Order: sequence, then C-alpha cells, then structure tokens
Amino acid sequence: MKTFKLFAGLLLLAVFAVPAFAQKMKAEDVLAKHLDSIGTAEVRASVRNQMAVGDVVFKFISSKSQPAEGRVVMVSEGVKYFFGMNLNAADYPTERLVFDGKKSKAAFTLTNRRSILGDFVTANDLLLEDSLLGGTLSTSWALANLATNKAKLSYEDIKEVDGKSYHVLGYSPKGGGDLTIRLFFDKDNFRHVRTEYKRTSSAGIGLRAEDSSRFRETRLALTETFGDFKAERGITLPHTYTLNYTISGQNGTSEVEWKFNFTQFAFNQALDAKTFETDAK
Repeated sequence: MKTFKLFAGLLLLAVFAVPAFAQKMKAEDVLAKHLDSIGTAEVRASVRNQMAVGDVVFKFISSKSQPAEGRVVMVSEGVKYFFGMNLNAADYPTERLVFDGKKSKAAFTLTNRRSILGDFVTANDLLLEDSLLGGTLSTSWALANLATNKAKLSYEDIKEVDGKSYHVLGYSPKGGGDLTIRLFFDKDNFRHVRTEYKRTSSAGIGLRAEDSSRFRETRLALTETFGDFKAERGITLPHTYTLNYTISGQNGTSEVEWKFNFTQFAFNQALDAKTFETDAK
C-alpha cells in the first residue's frame, strides 16, 4: 500500500510538472535569455553601429504580377535607424524608412505617394521609433532598449505556429496604441523569430439598418519572420527576413510580401552623417 501511494504521488508530480514550469516563466526570463541568444553582454555593448546588406524580392500574393527585385540595406547606430530598398519596378522604385532619434519618416516612393509599407509605418510610427521593424537586425532593437522606449512586456503562453512551439510575449508601447503586437521566440534557444502586428476596425454604419449589413470590418496584419541564424563577429543574426502584409475588408483581401536575404554584415563603421537625416532626399 505504501508503495502504491508513493507511485501515485510521483505520478501526480509528473502530471503537474509541466504546467508548474510554464507558470514560473516570466517576460523578464524570456527577455534575458533572448538577449543572450544574440551575443554576450560584452559583445553586444561593443557594437556601436550595425549594417546588413542583401537582396529583396517584392510581390503581390493576392494578384498575378511580376515580382520586383532589388537590393536592401539596414543601418543602425544607437537608437537611430535606416531601412532602404532599391527595386527594378517603375511603380515602386525605392523605399526609405528613417528614425533620427527624435522623429521618423517614410519617404515618398513616387511623387506624393508612399508605398504600402510606408503608409503602414507612417500610421504606426512606433515601428520605427521603438525599433520593432527588423528585429535584431538593428542595434536599436526594441527589446535591447526597453529602458529608453519604456514599453511593457507580458508573457502570454507557449503557442504553436506551423507545428513549432514558441514563447509569446505581448508588447505594449508607452502611451498605448490600437495595434496588437506579439513577439515569438524559439522555445529552445529563445531567438526572436516572428512578430505579429494586428488591428481590426469596426464595420461602417449605413444610413439605414439594412445598409449596415453590407459593411465588413477591416482586418490588417503585418507579420515579420526571421530565419537562417548565423554568427557574425560574435553576434548571432538572422540572414533571411520576410515581411507579409494583409488587409481584408469591404473590397476583399490584398496580400503583399517582401523577402530579404542578407549576405553582408558590417559593424562599427564610419557612417555618413546624412545616413539618418529624415529630411535627406
């Protein structure tokens, strides 16, 4: 009988061990392990600026059109940030997203017109000002600068995406906002592999009750995914990066995608003073 009670007790411990561990995980624990996954504190502190250069392919997923190809560069120094693209498309030749440490700007790609990405960033400037966009590909990465941007993290749970398990943190910027932001980290090595930005706008109201049923709510989602992690001078960084933008509503669903492949990295370079100027042409 004593042996049976002992076995039953051990079985109960085994059953409840996983939930108990999950409850002990905190946002601060994930954050600390994540920063260590990038590099040691000493190596991270030694990086004054960082540059990533590579190729980009842009295409409309929701319609048949010829993909545009080009080059991409991401440069950061402290909290300053530059994200630029040159593409072989007449209607989308360039992209320039800049944060000079005080204000952000998405430049026009054509006369008086921004790209889809530029419009999204302009409407949600915290992506640049908190340095969420691009993740660890910049020194200004939001989670490395929480003391500056004063955002709050909350541990949500372990969730599955495409059959893989991730620790998920909720990100609440200082001052709030209408975007729901979730950060995903590899369950085993705590690398940042995904960020989701979502917003839902209520359906419009018609002049008559029967008209209102024709309106649909608008759902917007921007998803970043990161992969092919490799060490570059002691800093572990993603070498592939995908941006997927989807909007669905009254006019149906539109989806576009940018795929980046970074092949060159440089650190602590002598940067041009105009790199982070928001008024630069």
